Amino acid sequence: MKQRWHILGAGSIGCLWACHLTESGYPVSLILRNQQRLTQFSEKSGIQIGNDFFAVSAELADGPLPIQQLLVTTKAIDTIDAFNSIRERVADNARVVVLQNGMGSQQWIKAQLPNADVTWASTTDGAWLKSPFSLVHAGKGFTRIGSPDTNYPWLMSLDNGFLNVEIDDDISGTLWRKLAINCAINPLTAVHQCKNGDLIKNPDYLATMAAICREVELVAEAEGLRLFEGPLIEQACQVAELTADNFSSMLQDIRHQRTTEISHITGYLCDLAKQHHLRIPTNQLYLRKIEKIQDDIKLNQAF
Repeated sequence: MKQRWHILGAGSIGCLWACHLTESGYPVSLILRNQQRLTQFSEKSGIQIGNDFFAVSAELADGPLPIQQLLVTTKAIDTIDAFNSIRERVADNARVVVLQNGMGSQQWIKAQLPNADVTWASTTDGAWLKSPFSLVHAGKGFTRIGSPDTNYPWLMSLDNGFLNVEIDDDISGTLWRKLAINCAINPLTAVHQCKNGDLIKNPDYLATMAAICREVELVAEAEGLRLFEGPLIEQACQVAELTADNFSSMLQDIRHQRTTEISHITGYLCDLAKQHHLRIPTNQLYLRKIEKIQDDIKLNQAF
């Protein structure tokens, strides 16, 4: 029997991967954050995608089983608290895949588990939950998985389900390219409350996006990275055009009065810039703007 995968983060991507791993023949356990969620899950005893049902188990953070294989799909901002809730259960030599937006939490988990096989992942799959544990797989993309240090043969076993999985020899570069696009698009759309496509229609927004892109390239260059063959602004405009009618995840978080992942996107970039003694004023401005919006939301929720 294959070894069990535990999934920390039962949002849309966590549930999608629970189904993928189940179809691959692995036993899977979702780690849920509270008893209310566990009660919701027990009414279904699995996850539904369209007409397909996948038998998955669920437990709380203090479950009895040791964790030998762990997939982390929490939001980046929730990683530390979520991981610490299960830390005592995670084997020192565990296999870990961190599948998240933004950067920073991948390195943090690696530091907590220096003897583990910690790998990073990035996905273009689109999914959303229409109700608890009932999933819509809206767009089939690719998930790229790799390690910044070495190749792990066990990663090949993750390509046996219904998702497209690729082993990536340059996972750091892949995550950086995604970070760069997110820096260019997400904060602007969140501050100006607009669709992605509006960034290339409005001359002022476009000029700001170009300034953000130049600053991102400065930091990437200091890190020894070349992001794309051409300028980042060309890639950012292409993504904004392809997703013209979409609202960014950061804008959606603000509209639903949730904490955004700005600290792991623009915040991560600004921290690196400081280490390299670089000035990136446009990114710093939009980091402050999003932080101010978040502070206002928290203040309103307190009353």
